[in-house]
Amino acid sequence: MIKAIIYDLDDLMVNSNPLHTEASDKVLQKYGVSQKKLPEHIRAKFIGMRVSDILKNLIDYFQLGVNLEDLREKRSAIFLELVRKKLQVMPGLFQSLKLFRQNKFKIALASSGTKKYINIVLEKLKVADYFDVIVSGDDVKRGKPDPETYLIAVKKLGIRPSQAVVLEDATNGIAAAKAAGCFCIAVKNSHTPKQDLTKADLILDSLTDLSLRHLRSISKY
Repeated sequence: MIKAIIYDLDDLMVNSNPLHTEASDKVLQKYGVSQKKLPEHIRAKFIGMRVSDILKNLIDYFQLGVNLEDLREKRSAIFLELVRKKLQVMPGLFQSLKLFRQNKFKIALASSGTKKYINIVLEKLKVADYFDVIVSGDDVKRGKPDPETYLIAVKKLGIRPSQAVVLEDATNGIAAAKAAGCFCIAVKNSHTPKQDLTKADLILDSLTDLSLRHLRSISKY
């Protein structure tokens, strides 16, 4: 029986990929590089990963002589300012949260983002009260596609992984959810590099389409 819904954040709840790209390019431009110079398949793999892990990859790929923590702090300041000014919500988010709350599901947020970023988003959208549990990228040793993020979430929720449905948009996130033993519904996003959603139990075009019928169809709850 499904008892909880676990939301990813980036590009599932909010359209953040354009802001992530803008922040990274602004901090990288002083080194004469841009994410646009990366092959599409590499950029696609970044979706769903922690920023610190992405920056490690960028430093290695472009062979930058830069301190990871310094780069992360500079990028974070730029990104959070963009979030405060420009972040947009994805269609169907508020509708889906109300649906699950009205039907007595526990709700968690399990994101690769930092606690600071998550708190800014929840305050901006005024949805913090919907979430019983929040897991951030700061809480894990290994980011997605490792299942640790979702294993921590179900443990905090006090349920078995098979009692949770994860909502995801990224190949890395889907892999993490399934490796954790959860059901997974993938939601398409046209704003990110193409993702492989085929490992999900169900694929939807938007959160707007989500209904309790979909939970029943994948879990028989």
